[in-house]
Amino acid sequence: MVEKLRIGVAVKYGVDVSLARADRATGLVSLAGAPRKTSDFDLNAVEEAVRVREKHGGTVTAISVGGAEAKQSLREAYAIGADQGVLVTAAGAAAWDSRAVARLLAATIKKLGGFDLFLLGEGSTDHFAGLIGPRIAAELGVADIAYVRKLTIGPDGVVAEKDLEKEIEVLKAKYPVVVAVGQEINTPRVPNFMANLKASKKDVQTLAPADLGLAPEALAPAVLIDRTAVPEVPRKRTTVSGATPAEVAGKLVEALKGEGVLA
Repeated sequence: MVEKLRIGVAVKYGVDVSLARADRATGLVSLAGAPRKTSDFDLNAVEEAVRVREKHGGTVTAISVGGAEAKQSLREAYAIGADQGVLVTAAGAAAWDSRAVARLLAATIKKLGGFDLFLLGEGSTDHFAGLIGPRIAAELGVADIAYVRKLTIGPDGVVAEKDLEKEIEVLKAKYPVVVAVGQEINTPRVPNFMANLKASKKDVQTLAPADLGLAPEALAPAVLIDRTAVPEVPRKRTTVSGATPAEVAGKLVEALKGEGVLA
């Protein structure tokens, strides 16, 4: 039975895809100068971590992997209610892929003494590969539950409702467990001015891969991004015409049925 929950939560400071722009001529998207923000799904994870602590007690440690600017995500986690913030960073952090990030997170979890419950978003707002949670669980040899919309905390483990789109699957897992949450699980609180001010003054512990026993070759990317482009969507440019509005509507309905849009 766990008396004092040790809760960890991952937060990513990634590309704000809503403000990313593509070159009209080439269709390529440049992410180098795109604005950054904390991944929306990870804010849900931080909120859930704080809610669990408020109800059941324990501590919340937020961890971010990336460049020095990722401290912003930890400040946001502090403002929501995290107790500790840890940044894992090094030169070349921008090249780390999901395998490297998961290895760094798993190594950080071990260095900090482990967690009973480790939360993160079901995917990052920018890439949404959904690989970090399973990779962390594999590195640690613990249970992993993804796409969680409701989480119930027990003395020895969790009960999670997992969204399968057309079905809801209920799973049980004993501690320690990695849980990836969706946006349905909660609505993250909006910190007030004083919470943000206090967060800006809190210390962030900084770790390098060497502190975690990871050599540079262990973090070499297994997947390289060749290019990021807007997908081409060919248009049929079908024209519907008629002598009267009713005739046009009828032809439009038949055209939509032919495309399978209407039954």
